[in-house]
Amino acid sequence: MLCNGLKLYALAAVPTNDDMANAIELKSLSAYCSASGAFNNMDATASGYKKGSFWNSEGKDIWFKFTAIATDISVNITGKSGTNANTLVNPLAAVYLLENKLLTELIGSMTSSNNLTTLYKGGLSIGQEYYIRISAENDATGSFQLCINNYNPPKKPGQDCSSASILCNKETFTELNISGAGSNNKESAGSCLSTESNSAWYTWTAANDGTLTFIITPTAITDDIDWVLYDLGVNGDCKNILSKNAIRCAAGSGVNCMPIYYQTGMDNTSTDLTEQSGCVTGQDGFVKFVDMVSDHVYALLVDNFSNGNNGFTISFSGTGEFKGPSSKISMQANAPCSKNQSFTFSSTGANYNALKWNFGTDANTAPASGQGPYEVTYNSPGKKTVVLEAIGARGCSTISSYSFNVSFQPDKPVITASKKSYCIGDQLVLSISEVENAIYSWIGPDNFKAETATISVPVTSSRQAGDYSVSIKLNGCESDQAIMTIPAIINKPIAGFTTDPLLPGKFAVPAPISFINQSQDATTYEWDFGDGTISAEANPTHLYTNAGVYTINLRAFSVNGCMSEANVNNLVMLQSSALLIPNSFSPNGDGINDEFNINITNLKKFQINIFNRYGDRIFSSNNLFDSWKGDRNGQSVPVGAYYYLINGIDLFNKEIKYSGSITLFR
Repeated sequence: MLCNGLKLYALAAVPTNDDMANAIELKSLSAYCSASGAFNNMDATASGYKKGSFWNSEGKDIWFKFTAIATDISVNITGKSGTNANTLVNPLAAVYLLENKLLTELIGSMTSSNNLTTLYKGGLSIGQEYYIRISAENDATGSFQLCINNYNPPKKPGQDCSSASILCNKETFTELNISGAGSNNKESAGSCLSTESNSAWYTWTAANDGTLTFIITPTAITDDIDWVLYDLGVNGDCKNILSKNAIRCAAGSGVNCMPIYYQTGMDNTSTDLTEQSGCVTGQDGFVKFVDMVSDHVYALLVDNFSNGNNGFTISFSGTGEFKGPSSKISMQANAPCSKNQSFTFSSTGANYNALKWNFGTDANTAPASGQGPYEVTYNSPGKKTVVLEAIGARGCSTISSYSFNVSFQPDKPVITASKKSYCIGDQLVLSISEVENAIYSWIGPDNFKAETATISVPVTSSRQAGDYSVSIKLNGCESDQAIMTIPAIINKPIAGFTTDPLLPGKFAVPAPISFINQSQDATTYEWDFGDGTISAEANPTHLYTNAGVYTINLRAFSVNGCMSEANVNNLVMLQSSALLIPNSFSPNGDGINDEFNINITNLKKFQINIFNRYGDRIFSSNNLFDSWKGDRNGQSVPVGAYYYLINGIDLFNKEIKYSGSITLFR
């Protein structure tokens, strides 16, 4: 199901690259092959985009992406067969370009056979990002092997030596298909390969004395690839395609042998020079390497004996090089990151007859054809790719590229703080606006460092005061530092007070209450007496004139504004003086008269003691709100008569005493 171009997923283990936004980036692009079964589209969902041009249905697709390093791309998806761990049936592939939020399929070619699908697209822009979409017919899912080769193709080879493609470097390349044997299918007569079936011819000139190896990998691993290598001598030509000049040859039928092999070529461990057709014991498709001789011309005939007309990929190695032009780019950045930055390009290549420069998107310089130097500026930031093609004397060419970022210095960030000042115990929070893909660098006191747009630091020490600086780095360019100074950090105040008379208590209005400030590390105060009046005095006395129950709150502030609070509740103000001492109570848990409650007002000090008839003290308290519950140390006492003695001092410092008896019922 698709909603506004987004997938709605069920609770399934969908592949991480189920959607284009999470495409897996392919960084190895030269003759790369994954392991068998390395990728899969199991539990994938349809993207909802239009199906590929060569597809019968959309299927359950997954996505990959790559940045082109060459002009052509060949992608092979190997599905289910009897020789690997892959399970996908009838795989599909397509390549796309995403520009200005518009996804466009780039039409190339796609061929499929025996669960092997080959996708090809030429004309890619070097440095551009592309997407590969893989699915399967009939909503099939399973695992597959992915192979990719991004290369600059040589000229299309002919089927005869006279129309051979000239190779001027050892870059890996892919031939899409080989069909036909040319006008003379007997050129290889006298070698291990007597007759050509579907052939391609290549020639090159050795640039130095050195070893040469290569590996030929068929596009379809069921194809039988044969080959012959000729040494045509100095300035050799196709007249020297003779059996005596065939220095290496391999014509084994590895795909039909046991054990099976399908790759072929030359390596550093083999000792044989020729492998004959058929399944000959000891043959594995590889023969001994060649010691090339400088300035000798070599010709390679590659023949696909199978009837599938599939192609192959060839990779060269060794110390020997091919004679041809080199297209090396030298770049110097001038005043990088500034508004006036420019870039100077020149060629350090050799052996070329002509050069072709393309300086990339938004360059102020048109394509050029000389060695340089060329000073180039760009009208916009972002990734740029410069491409240089060197064309040699024999018509072959070498393409190189150089990718880099044009970046300007980011704006100086602006720091926002959660508070102007801090005390120990606070949380220091500083932040700047986030910038996509930026790297943040904070430095502060006490060896503080951080790499996020917002920092949140517990304040635990006075050493955390001082300058906090931050800069933003984007694509290699760094902003000026922004600095915020955190003032001196002091201890957080501790609010506290007591009263005269002591609270809680009951009083009759008007009643003066004195407040004794016991706060620590505080310089200013804010009292709220609970009756709508406040005071900023350190030790105020407040006259209560209205009856009520009040809570007193003290807010204590440090010199830098940090604050702490303390409060006392249950200040009871009665309309008139009261003395009420009951003569009986019944602590039986019925909620009625369960406690011995005394109501006396305007006492600064209070003490009550309760005795049994034997004169033993069974209860004592200095808190007027602490009522006797008819127990002794938590154990219920018997019913009967008990005696109380109350001592106190009133608001006018007069000593008072009350005594009497109380009868306990249950």
